[in-house]
Amino acid sequence: MLLALENRNAYTIETGSPFCNAIGAPISFGGMSIGDRVRRARKKAGLTQRQLGDEVGVKQATISGLEKGDSRSSAYLVQIARVCGVNADWLATGNGEMEGNVTQMKPRRAVDGNAEMIDHELIEGDEPLRPDEVMLPMFREVEFSAGDGCTQVIENHGAEERFSLPRLSRAGVQPDNAALAIAKGDSMMPAITDGATIGIDKGCRGIIDGKVYALDHGGMLRIKRLYRMPLNRVRVVSENSDEYPEEVYSLGDPDAPRILGRVFWWENFD
Repeated sequence: MLLALENRNAYTIETGSPFCNAIGAPISFGGMSIGDRVRRARKKAGLTQRQLGDEVGVKQATISGLEKGDSRSSAYLVQIARVCGVNADWLATGNGEMEGNVTQMKPRRAVDGNAEMIDHELIEGDEPLRPDEVMLPMFREVEFSAGDGCTQVIENHGAEERFSLPRLSRAGVQPDNAALAIAKGDSMMPAITDGATIGIDKGCRGIIDGKVYALDHGGMLRIKRLYRMPLNRVRVVSENSDEYPEEVYSLGDPDAPRILGRVFWWENFD
């Protein structure tokens, strides 16, 4: 019986009910603490603490705290495991092999210009907003109340999503000028896929040749590349130009699309 108690004091399972030693201090499971495992996983992936934090969506101090043992659990362990390509159960508890039973998940990628990054700009969860998060309104196509089938593109309509303030800062977008929308159709594929969330800078409505813009075109939300032309005209260009030919409008024409803002960010599902 004494041996059993001694063995019980020799390990801790770091999932909320740790075993403790004789003085009540947690002891690592299987000879490695959770901090040791996070550090080992990070080095396996060839990432610095800052790089891992950026990809997971937390500050470097959070990763450092985990590795130092300041915290024995984290809501981000599954994401850390995915980024580092290790077994999440092993990372959290020490059970199993580091690279055993790894679920291969293709992460969403956020695209900004020609750069790609793991998408942690959209933040899921019902917990209170963190200091580095903001709620952004959504643009939606909404039918007019008259019931004549006409639509308009309006902001919010009761819908909001959490978004990363650091991403807005890196893009130079003021939070008050930011909004989100959902891309529809395949006209902008492969750059922007059907169902992808996009970020819109409402403060940038001047046309910069080749940039992507969100448009309200007769009540339809459209995402297109724009190019200026002489005589106050504009080229409206789709990525999928074989199926969606280029369009030309005079900006003074009542049938011309209305620019909602420049698309500064979008997500894709690879």
